[in-house]
Amino acid sequence: MFVIRNVFLLLVIAMLSACSGGGVEKRPHCTGKEQCLNDPNCLCWCSQVCNWRKKTAADHPVYIENDPYGKHCYCKQWDYDYYEDNCIHHKDIKQPKGTQ
Repeated sequence: MFVIRNVFLLLVIAMLSACSGGGVEKRPHCTGKEQCLNDPNCLCWCSQVCNWRKKTAADHPVYIENDPYGKHCYCKQWDYDYYEDNCIHHKDIKQPKGTQ
């Protein structure tokens, strides 16, 4: 009986943790140039929110080979240019509309 109860509790915990993803994207980060530029299913770095996110139709992904920040795939050139200002110095610089 003790074993059955423990298995049941483990199943309940597993189901609850699977359901409580909190909206976090479960896609992989883009890891190479080809994937960054062409794969719509991997995540690119967005310096507006300082996090990885799903690519959108407005994005123009940029791959940085020797990226000092270690992200390599940015949603737009703007995200690479303002990485330090927004994600290190927390200046909260807003991206202008139509930025490519």
